[in-house]
Amino acid sequence: MGDGADERVGDRTLRVAVDLALVFSLIFTLAIAAGGCGSEAERPFGVALHLHGSMSEGKASMRAHAEGARALGPGVDVLWWTDHDWRIAAHTYVETFDFEEGLTESERVPAPYREWQWDGRAPLPDWSPPGDPSAPPPPSSLETVEKSWRLVASPALLPGERVIEVSEDEARNGTRSLHLVAQGARPGLQQIALGFDATRRRHIASLASGVRLRLSVLPGALVGAARIVVRVGLSQATPLGGVRLDYVLSEPSAAGRSGSRVDGSKEIVRDEATGRQVEIVTLPVLAEPGAWNDWVLEISEDAEAAGVGGGDNALVSLTLIVEVRGSARAEAYFDSLVIERDRVGDALFAEARRMARALGDDELVHHVGQEISYAAHLNAYGAAVPLSDVAGHPHGYTPGEAVAFVHDHGGLVSLNHFFGVMFDERIAESPRAEPYFKAALARLVANRAYGVDLLEVGYRARGFGLPGYLALWDGLARAGIRLVGVGVSDSHDADVGWAEGPNNFISWIYAGSSAQADLLAGLKAGRVYFGDPTRFGGRLDIRAEGGGRMGDVLVREPGPLALTFHAEGLKPGQSVRLIRDGEPLGRFEVDGSSWSHRARLEVAAPTFVRFEILEGEEVVAVSNPLYVDLASRALSGALPGAGGASGAGGN
Repeated sequence: MGDGADERVGDRTLRVAVDLALVFSLIFTLAIAAGGCGSEAERPFGVALHLHGSMSEGKASMRAHAEGARALGPGVDVLWWTDHDWRIAAHTYVETFDFEEGLTESERVPAPYREWQWDGRAPLPDWSPPGDPSAPPPPSSLETVEKSWRLVASPALLPGERVIEVSEDEARNGTRSLHLVAQGARPGLQQIALGFDATRRRHIASLASGVRLRLSVLPGALVGAARIVVRVGLSQATPLGGVRLDYVLSEPSAAGRSGSRVDGSKEIVRDEATGRQVEIVTLPVLAEPGAWNDWVLEISEDAEAAGVGGGDNALVSLTLIVEVRGSARAEAYFDSLVIERDRVGDALFAEARRMARALGDDELVHHVGQEISYAAHLNAYGAAVPLSDVAGHPHGYTPGEAVAFVHDHGGLVSLNHFFGVMFDERIAESPRAEPYFKAALARLVANRAYGVDLLEVGYRARGFGLPGYLALWDGLARAGIRLVGVGVSDSHDADVGWAEGPNNFISWIYAGSSAQADLLAGLKAGRVYFGDPTRFGGRLDIRAEGGGRMGDVLVREPGPLALTFHAEGLKPGQSVRLIRDGEPLGRFEVDGSSWSHRARLEVAAPTFVRFEILEGEEVVAVSNPLYVDLASRALSGALPGAGGASGAGGN
């Protein structure tokens, strides 16, 4: 490249020190001929495409993720929320607990069809024919949902004498209730804390749905420094910052029989060891001693009144606590828990979009999609796509059904974290990694990737690492299934997914604006690259001589093809690797922040090229491919499906 001539590249590794003067000259030439990276009418927008806020099962909120994005600087322009469809609809969610079966109760709900995404709780699936993991179960198929109260870890010691039992001595409804007794036997705080949970965290409730708790409480003796606490953990207010509501009964009184309360107080407690802080809202409640009190705790209203985020919260955790100090004594019976939600489904989905609009400003735009995920895990992007019909699909959508639903409403569909939902490389480290990978790829090829438009590729640890996801993407492309690759975090927790990892990728989409229609057009065309925003924030593009660029499918005659690869915003020590048909084509060391390279490829069969930015041996950014097909195949009707890639002519 030093003499400015075209360089013919074969299957070998090249290390070229780039002459800066030549680079600047080439960039100038490209800017005139092809608009450089992108064009004057567009620019790359940094988009967090798969993100969960307070309507999913994690502890993140929209405002906490927004703060995490802003902390990275100007690189993130759009947050695209994809909370779970069935959680927004509260499909199969638990609503009651009456202690009649003890500390664990169960109910039967429609079973999701067998998922292809491994969740780490069972052996690796056997995908050998004729089994089809995407086949729906029989309509009558049910699964068991467990809901339970369990002793949770606490910084306080357990009381010296304690009772934790389901008793028939008292009951508000039925014949049994939870009985807790704490008798202090040492200085300092001692407590019994029982936390509520349910299978797949079906107890979580978005405060935007208008949440209230009904709980019957019969206070017994509260002697000395003793309290009964109903603790509601809410979503993160900021990264490393939590919120909780403590409903506290410390002095029984006949005035509070209905569960009325007085104004509360707020304090912020900081853990110096971890740097985390929790904003605690304490809300005193009143109750008549020795009698059943039917408390109504207006969780959503109280969070709004306390100024701790209002509807941009979830009831993340629920804990019943009896606590004492010194030799104090506390006793109480609990019964008839009900979790009420005023609005779910379409009404809550509309509220999510309203909240997103309210959060948006000149620096950060918010869009709302959904993750169709009761069974299959696929993201739906598009302003006209309504919430999925979980009532009409109680067992979840098959991938084909989800794709048809989204496409019918003009949206795009991504195939999410195909190798599983866990955040590790457990499959890659398994002795069965190779046969599992081959079976997974074969299944996708046989099903033509279910007709999706996008593939989540940019994961460092999701069953496989990034090399496994890149190999899957390349394998599909070799089979003629051309999907637009994206990088995502799938973060449910604002502590991670931004500066921290392992999965913190975003996608840069070339578009005329940050409006959904423009971003969707860029996505559909494959004008996308993705990577780690803490290590790369520049631009990537591929241009073909005579027309065509990254994301296009060039249809042309066999023969030589001249391409230009271009990168901007490179950091010291970063290098570039070219990839053709999934195999390394050349590697280039870079001097300076910009790099361009012209390569002439011989094309005798369908092919594709892309490139990667590396730090050492680690990939930190990835372009989408430019695809090439042969005109003779097009005339014969033999062109493979192009997935999300667009077509373009070329010489």
